[in-house]
Amino acid sequence: MPDAATVEEVLKLASRAPALDLVPPTRWRIGVDRVELITTRTDDAALIACGAALHHVRIGFSALGWSTRVHRKTEGDRLATVFPRWDLDPAMSDPMVSEVASAAAISIRRADPRPFADQEVPVSALTWLLQAAQAEEASLVPVSKDRGVVMSLVMKDPLRAGEALSSVLLAATVWGLASHARMVHGNVLVRVGWPVPNSEPLPHSAR
Repeated sequence: MPDAATVEEVLKLASRAPALDLVPPTRWRIGVDRVELITTRTDDAALIACGAALHHVRIGFSALGWSTRVHRKTEGDRLATVFPRWDLDPAMSDPMVSEVASAAAISIRRADPRPFADQEVPVSALTWLLQAAQAEEASLVPVSKDRGVVMSLVMKDPLRAGEALSSVLLAATVWGLASHARMVHGNVLVRVGWPVPNSEPLPHSAR
């Protein structure tokens, strides 16, 4: 099990996960050989937010050299259990986005609802985001294009949808794209585009 300082650093990263404008509903319980994700809310929006935090924990541990095994099963207030294992040569879960780059993106990612620049998002970037979703067993379906691209995240299980959402948003940040996710009629929509040049940096949301 990682030491307390490592776990604390990883959970700080998890606190920056996208929460779809909710007060983050995630709580963490630390055991002898595991970290448990718990929540008191089970609506879809809350579970998606919890899934995003779970993915941030996985990325955080991996970037620090720890591989993880995740047991996802709702038992009482527990949604998932993460078992970290020391790995001297951690393999990348996504061949295009390393965990180190994704972990670095956590600190600079912001939900950006502002208009995007006119520059078109290249197909290579959209392919990257699709692969990030597929790495979490999800898919992205384009919905519209206007100063950026709006895509629908397709997955039946909301916890896994949250993990896919985190993967996509971090991949967008690594690419240099601005992004914003929201729920519309039960669907998760992800909007990505190029930020307007010289636009003011957004502050961290209060957590």
